[in-house]
Amino acid sequence: MARTKTTTNPPPPSVNYKSQYPWASDELLAETSTLTTLSDWRAHVGKPGAYKFSAFAKRHDAYIYVRPCTPGEPVCVHEWSNEGEAFFFFYQTVFKRIGLGLPFPGFERELLTEINVAPAQLHLNSWAFVKAFRILCGYFGQPPSVDIFLHFFEVKKQGKSLWVSFGGIAGRILLYLFQQSYKGWMGKFFRVCCIEHDRTALDGFPLYWVKKLKLTKPKTLDELPSTDREVCLILANVGVLDTAELIEREYESAALTQYLTMGTTPH
Repeated sequence: MARTKTTTNPPPPSVNYKSQYPWASDELLAETSTLTTLSDWRAHVGKPGAYKFSAFAKRHDAYIYVRPCTPGEPVCVHEWSNEGEAFFFFYQTVFKRIGLGLPFPGFERELLTEINVAPAQLHLNSWAFVKAFRILCGYFGQPPSVDIFLHFFEVKKQGKSLWVSFGGIAGRILLYLFQQSYKGWMGKFFRVCCIEHDRTALDGFPLYWVKKLKLTKPKTLDELPSTDREVCLILANVGVLDTAELIEREYESAALTQYLTMGTTPH
């Protein structure tokens, strides 16, 4: 009896990302995600319906969906790799450790546009600064403002680091680093896309890795309108705050009040 010959599908052709992105460094092209299966996604979300602060929020479902990445795909690829559908990459730890929600509210969109970087291009400590600043403004009943944020922070590119960072400005330090040394976060990012009937969730900010940075100058008090100057003075008078402490107390108003009134370090 003749044996039936089995056939296997050939592996997909490899992509020469260096030819597609000649401007990208070898280190950038090597930054690919290990979160490439539905199992990775399920492990992040947890039990169906049991969304948590550390995963995705339920409100995401109305605007965006998050899915695993393609194996071997660098963090700097553009929409051509997603059949023309707009998307951006986002690191898992920003969900798990910092609790940043999606889709981005206006402040986050405007800030990314002002400094001209994609979400995945901003370092995790800097996302923590953004989150803590929003919490702090909310406590004082003030909407977060890009100009006020850039009074306290400036854009920095440190050495050979792939990522862009915010640094405090001497004489007006507002927040301590969320964490001195992040470990285990590189190579762990998801792909974020719009739902089909609403394409606006990804509007208003750079989606893909930007080749050239826009190094904005810090805003001085004299450059700000009087209302913004007043907010800056309120925030400065609180003292230097622990970013991690603010984020941990986001949903605990009494603990947040206690920390802001008792646990700060004067300038």
